[in-house]
Amino acid sequence: MDKHTFILLADRYRDGSASDAEKRLVDAYCERLEQQPREELSPEEESNLEMLMYARIIHSIHQPTAPRRLNWWYAAAAVVLAAGAAFFLFRPSAAPVEHLAREERFKNDLDPGVDKATLTLADGSVIALGNESHEAIARQGGADVMQTAAGVLEYQSGQVAETPVYNTLSTPAGGQFRLTLPDGSKVWLNAGSSLRFPTAFTGAERLVELKGEAYLEVSKDAAHPFRVIAKGMTVDVLGTHFNINAYDNEPSIRTSLLEGAVRVGKGGESRVLAPGDQSSLLPDGQIKVASGVDMSAVTAWKDGKFTFHGAPITEVMRQVERWYGAEVVYEGEVTHHFVGTLPRNLPVSRVLEMLEMTGRVKFIIEGNKIIVKP
Repeated sequence: MDKHTFILLADRYRDGSASDAEKRLVDAYCERLEQQPREELSPEEESNLEMLMYARIIHSIHQPTAPRRLNWWYAAAAVVLAAGAAFFLFRPSAAPVEHLAREERFKNDLDPGVDKATLTLADGSVIALGNESHEAIARQGGADVMQTAAGVLEYQSGQVAETPVYNTLSTPAGGQFRLTLPDGSKVWLNAGSSLRFPTAFTGAERLVELKGEAYLEVSKDAAHPFRVIAKGMTVDVLGTHFNINAYDNEPSIRTSLLEGAVRVGKGGESRVLAPGDQSSLLPDGQIKVASGVDMSAVTAWKDGKFTFHGAPITEVMRQVERWYGAEVVYEGEVTHHFVGTLPRNLPVSRVLEMLEMTGRVKFIIEGNKIIVKP
């Protein structure tokens, strides 16, 4: 089934306008995908399956007089969506979104982000990254810079230059990228972020500078501690897995530890984190630490998902803004909080529709602007 036909049929199924023949086609396609092991589905097929499950349940919700037959596919869909996307408050009394207004409200849809970035070399020249390749991009400070077939930027050290040479990897809004540093440490860089790093670690410490958000898996080397500087905050590491969120428009700098141990500090204050801890550096310089944080929500972006655990609409829309390269404008006061998980590979209209199912918020897309209304 081609993409255009699939989206058309899913829309018709969802709003109840599909013919019996079209419904049978949707069901047959969905059941074929469901019969395959999850790991054998392509990303597009997995996205299609999730969307069709969503369409089936929404179609049932909007027809309260229709018999609710919990057959095998409905049960599977209900488990997937109820367990992974609690945005859908399955209440027949909730007012459904007006489908006739959808085309007008979402006439300017926005595509999800993709793997793309720019690499700024030591001489100031800029290289665009994105298309998968397996070739040498440049030579910097004795290191060969490669983009692998998997789309990962790698530094393969040769003869090390006497003077440190620095590069900067930057992602735009609507972009993300992966990087393997010269010491083998792995970095996932989220949208609207940048990482400045040397092409070879030669000193007593391994130092990088972050703006935005990154997830890091640091190679262990006790003799050469790893250090991240983000907006004046320092994170000291020996070898660990952690996430740093240091966007300018976030209320605090959050460091979340999955494995190992780190020390976060700024000025004269510092805290040591254990796995499951999340520190928040507040604007006044205070560092607060929360324990038992759900790290799957923290690193969901790395795994291609939005995950929210009671997140306010402003936090949700900051993520949407960065991933879709949009501008978000609020008209009226919206104070609703959201719980659930959504894939990040959907057009923004799909994400907004799912948020609207709470009955607490509505959206309009105008060009690159998303308007949020109560």
